[in-house]
Amino acid sequence: KINLPSVEAFREQLSPLVLAHLEWLEEESRRHNLTRVPREDWLVRHVMDSLAPALGGWEIGDTFVDIGTGPGFPGMPLGLQNERVRFTLIESKKKVTNILQDFLMQYEIYPRGVALGERIEDLARDPNHREKHDRVVTRALSALPVLVELGMPYLKKKGELWCWKSSISELNDVGKALQELNGCVSRVLEYQLPGEDAPRFIIALQKMGETPEKYPRRVGIPQKKPLI
Repeated sequence: KINLPSVEAFREQLSPLVLAHLEWLEEESRRHNLTRVPREDWLVRHVMDSLAPALGGWEIGDTFVDIGTGPGFPGMPLGLQNERVRFTLIESKKKVTNILQDFLMQYEIYPRGVALGERIEDLARDPNHREKHDRVVTRALSALPVLVELGMPYLKKKGELWCWKSSISELNDVGKALQELNGCVSRVLEYQLPGEDAPRFIIALQKMGETPEKYPRRVGIPQKKPLI
């Protein structure tokens, strides 16, 4: 279990771009409903939560993709805090990715960072993304067996899928999906956000071999018929 810094110390460590992203979201949230989390909690519940693996010493690699990024978490803080990493934020709601892409253009982060309004299943078949990334990150998107099917196709061999979870109980259900998609449990990070009683976890699943051509299945099927 890692100890996270105080909120004050954490804020001082942040890239100005991370704070600029929060201000951008605050402005956009007046017009669009982007997050249910109250504004005063964003720094801890969105940004610190997103950066927990970096605070725990985990390396993000050279290129990562965030599947189901919503308003940009965890991918935006991970990409903005590390100026050398290339990152892709995927979200099916084009209204949201337009907001994220506008930010990336305005602050001249594009083309190092890009937001795409695409279906995760479809983009996983794009040769520019299939088996091209060191990491896949995903927070609050779906159950672990579903995430394995959606995320593993994007990874290079030995790459890792990082899944933000409130419990590790889903590890009991992930065996079949990992077997089908040539993955294994790599490591687990436990941490506690300031002001919270319950621990949180990031489960890292490593890709051990090539993804079979049939995965991921068509849009919606991984959720309807998970590999369990």
